[in-house]
Amino acid sequence: MDHYEELAHGFFEEMRQYRGFMPRQDDVSALMRGEMAVLRLLDDEQRRVSAGDLSRLLEMTTSRVAAVLNSLEKKGLIERSADTADRRRVLVAMTKSGAALCAHRKACARRRLAAIFERLGQEDTDQFIRLIRRIAQISESLGACAPESGKQGKGGCL
Repeated sequence: MDHYEELAHGFFEEMRQYRGFMPRQDDVSALMRGEMAVLRLLDDEQRRVSAGDLSRLLEMTTSRVAAVLNSLEKKGLIERSADTADRRRVLVAMTKSGAALCAHRKACARRRLAAIFERLGQEDTDQFIRLIRRIAQISESLGACAPESGKQGKGGCL
């Protein structure tokens, strides 16, 4: 393993132990794997989204999406309806309760991140944000990772 691969390994280990900056809360721990991702996507889209599009956009199997949607519907966080243009398509939208949960989570995340940035200080926060932007640009220039293609760079996995 070369030096940069060791650094990448160390980064993944730190991120695995860190597990995000949102603390466990009762409303969150009751959510199953994938539910918050669906709610965030619906919140971002601000429109009804088909179950098939959720599967594609979240890179989840259709059976996984169906299980997540069943659970979210039982909790009153989403509602499903048939597409009026194509009755075979199921459209998904957030309920007021789902939107409230997303708003609450966003507010918690913003407050926690603001507290982290306050402890980091202005200079370190500015440098962190600059580096995150640079990482995003470099990652975008490398393209998608498709290990089965055996290619490097664009369309491949370095």
